Amino acid sequence: MKTILFFLLALSCFSLKAQITSTQIKNELAGKEWKIAKYETFGVEAEPKPEQVNDKMTLNKDMTFFIVEDGKEYFGNWSIQSEAYINCKSKTGEWSRQYKVISIAEKNATIEYQDSDLTRILYRLELK
Repeated sequence: MKTILFFLLALSCFSLKAQITSTQIKNELAGKEWKIAKYETFGVEAEPKPEQVNDKMTLNKDMTFFIVEDGKEYFGNWSIQSEAYINCKSKTGEWSRQYKVISIAEKNATIEYQDSDLTRILYRLELK
């Protein structure tokens, strides 16, 4: 019984440690220009297609953003909905995304987007 309790406690501590915080997003993701290095869908990682080569994301510290997705430019405001989730909405309201921040490191990050078909897309980001 003690072994099971210890295991559950260790597992819960690990999952808490793995959670990305709003402070990490503001300090480590925001204020930098990130290019999309790779995409992953259904566990298959792929290089950007020709129309995605210049895709990038900049979350500014003033809570505005500039995103290029499939060659189209979007400007607007971003917010942190809850720990690890970023909401981006264009100024015109025609475009919006909710990203889950999976990881942030010094020169790379991984975010996830789930589209209307419930397909999850992982974006592997690198500092530009």
